[in-house]
Amino acid sequence: MGYGSKSVAKQNVVKVKREDYPKKLKRKQMLSAIVIRSYAKNKNFLTDSLVKKLKEHSKNHTNKHMKSMVYKMEKMGMSFSKAHSETMKKYGK
Repeated sequence: MGYGSKSVAKQNVVKVKREDYPKKLKRKQMLSAIVIRSYAKNKNFLTDSLVKKLKEHSKNHTNKHMKSMVYKMEKMGMSFSKAHSETMKKYGK
């Protein structure tokens, strides 16, 4: 051994094959209009256009987020964007 040299033991290195990588996750499915309407206590509260907007919105958010938004719009009279920002503060995505 020379000056400043260190003996290094060989480590067992395992190579991961490409097919062992996790598969790409599928995109989250939209909630159906029936499910979205079921979140509201008053079934006539949600208009068709609002249900369509919430349905698209549900792709990116959890069920808990969606329930909270519908509740805030129905019971507290908030707008879509106001209900969304309040829900993001409380529950996040």
